[in-house]
This record gives sequence, C-alpha cells and structure tokens, in this order.
Amino acid sequence: MTAQHILQLGQMIGLSCTELNANGDEQALPTTLITQALADFGFTDELGLKLEEEIKQFWLRALPPVIIADESAMIQFDLHLPIEFVTEDLIWEVRANQAVIETGEFTPIEWSLNGIYHLHDMEMQSYQISLEQPLAVGTYQLLILDQGSEEPLGESWIVNPPATLTPTLVTALPTAVTALPTTESVQSQLLTYAQPGLAVTAMSVSTPLAQLQQQFNNDKKQTEFALTLKTVIAGASLQQTHLAQYLTAYATDGLTATRQETQSVEWQDAQSDAYAFYLWLVVTANNALTGKSLLRDMDFAIDAANAGSFAHWLLADYQLAHCQLDNVLAGAVSHAINSYQLRQDGYAAFRALVDFTTMQSAGLVLNQPLSIMQKWLTIGDAGIWQNHEFNELLSMILLSCERHACACYYQADAELPEELTAYLDARGVQLLAL
Repeated sequence: MTAQHILQLGQMIGLSCTELNANGDEQALPTTLITQALADFGFTDELGLKLEEEIKQFWLRALPPVIIADESAMIQFDLHLPIEFVTEDLIWEVRANQAVIETGEFTPIEWSLNGIYHLHDMEMQSYQISLEQPLAVGTYQLLILDQGSEEPLGESWIVNPPATLTPTLVTALPTAVTALPTTESVQSQLLTYAQPGLAVTAMSVSTPLAQLQQQFNNDKKQTEFALTLKTVIAGASLQQTHLAQYLTAYATDGLTATRQETQSVEWQDAQSDAYAFYLWLVVTANNALTGKSLLRDMDFAIDAANAGSFAHWLLADYQLAHCQLDNVLAGAVSHAINSYQLRQDGYAAFRALVDFTTMQSAGLVLNQPLSIMQKWLTIGDAGIWQNHEFNELLSMILLSCERHACACYYQADAELPEELTAYLDARGVQLLAL
C-alpha cells in the first residue's frame, strides 16, 4: 500500500488529506495520521484491497446515491454502465411514492463521456446525463432500465428542496432549545399522538406499548381494520417506513440489528408483525399531530453527552455510521458521523431523523452550521478534518422543514464566515437569538 493509495482512500471517505505549508503550498498530511484516521473508520488492514473494493463499488453503482435538483428544470447525474449498454436505448423513470410520474428514453453514448474504468474483463464507462424535467418540491426516485426489463440498472433519490423556505410564523417562540429526543421519548410521543387518552411518560412506555401492540394484533385480524392497515402501509412515505424499521430493530434487538441486517428478507419476515405495528403507529401519530411548540437542536456533531439520544441511535445504526476517536492526551472521546457510509444508503437514517423531528417541532436550530460542513477529528496531539456533503445535507433539512411547515434557524458565532450566513439567509434559514 503506497502513500498515494492511503491518500486516495482517505479522500474517498471525505478526509482532508492535505494542508498548506509555511510557503503557502499544498502538501500531503503525514501518512501515519491518515492511516490512524482510516483505522477509526474501520479501515484497519489490507488498505490496498479496501481501496480497490471501494473503487470497484463506485463504478458498479450506476447512479449516485442522491441527486440534488435545487428547483432546477434539469436533472443532472453521472451514469456508470458496462460498455455493452452504452449504445442501447435505455428508459428513465421518475417515481413519487412508487408511482411513475415521468418517463422517457435516452442513449448514453450520445452524451458526454466522463471516464473509462477496466474492471477485470469488463469495461465500465461514465457519462454525464442531463434530463430536462422540472419537478415540484419533494423527494423522488430515479430509475434507469433496459428495454423489456423490470430490474433497474440503477436507482437513486432526487431531492428537490425549495430555493427559499416558505416563511413560517412561530407565534410564541420558545426561550430555549430542546435537545433531540431519546429513543424512549420518541416511543412515548408516538403513543401519545396515536392514543390521546393515554398518559404516557418516558419511564412507563413499555407497558402501554405492549398493550397497544396486543390490541393492534387482535384488530388487524378484523376485515375493516386489515383493509385500513393495508392502505396505511401502501401509502406510507419512505421516511416513515425507515423510522418504523429502526424502531422495530430497537424494540426487538436492543440496538443490535444493523441497517444491513434489517434489509435482509429473513429479518423482515421475522419482524413483519412488529414492523407493521410501528409503521401504523408512525403514520397515525403523524396524522393526529396538531400543535407544535418545540425548537429542536439539530447538530450534526455528536458528543458523549448525547450518547443515549434518538439522534445518536439513528445515525449510529450502521456500525460504521459513526466513529469513536480516542484523544490520547485528554483521555476523552470525540464522535463524528461517517457521512461517507451514511451517503451510500441514500442518507436513509438522516432523512428519517430529520423528518421525525420537523414533524413534531416548531423549528429546527442549526446551532453549529459548520458541523454540517466539516468536523475536526482529534487524533492524539494532532487531527484531521472530515468533510461532509453540505449541500446534500442542508437540502434534506430544508425540504423536510418545507414539508412540515417547520421553521429553520441558525445560531451565529464569531467563527461563522459571512459568506455562509449570507447563503443561509438567502435560503430562508433565519438567525436565532435566544
């Protein structure tokens, strides 16, 4: 494994692997520091093979995990395909809630060639595609299919946030910001909204939850309720299905079920009853929700004080969705989100977290806007910056706020660049002074 390979692997997962020297010239960080950072992200040995595998998966994935439209009339993306498909007339589909709303045909070779990669005996080619297709504000699925095939060659999420948030009037602005809820309080809130007559506290969630699930299991055998349940499940949004999936994993496996495990047919079959219950609970709570009076703190940096929070649990779902970096000198632990790993799954956990939070909050507060851009990872007496996909993360936050009529604020400090505050102001994110 050469120093160049280590540098390339670090850059792939978002590490800033260079710095400016005394002369103002860019130079690579010490290889030992990058290697230590990679180890904290789970890349501990055989780095050459890991890099080869990451590059292989990059080329085998036909579409990027997320495409940001930003209210543009164009959908632009890079498409990776084996050479035998580039001369074919392919089909593109845009879907909303699994229903096709727009479709058309295109031939990849007629577009701009980005690059070529040889994967064993297979040649992969990359093309830059632009589809002139205006979309309303919302989230959509993009599928690429071969003629006569129902199995997509690639699929991705299109996130189309508002250019500027619709102003949301918060009549009685709270004087304090509330932390994101713990997992137990999430369940308590869902119970309260679904069954208004229940007096539920975070300490007594398990008993009414079990009672309600038993009632649910009995009711779903009745024809009328079974039809209602079928409609609820069919019409649930993707964010609601993800949230129900995470709650099912938490309730049945005590945080041990990873995202990968929950995607297996075996796990889904075994937990189908519990999953249907939580999905019904999430949708019912969403429909029953009326007043919203909380300001929720949405910080992309995770610290030890929030180790038991809903945010920490949801974002740490992947095993590698967060990393723990030991500060040798201070003896403390610093946490950071592995946004590279999170992005590979289309930000499923992040979008579910943001949607649940905006659903039941008067406003989100970005108290550290720079943490959505990058995070300083302390390693011994040194450190390294980890970069996040700021535009993608902010787009998902803005879209969720628009959907749920939730205001969005930021707290300024001396370190916040004027360019960033101007950009947030232009997008409808308001300055908050408490």
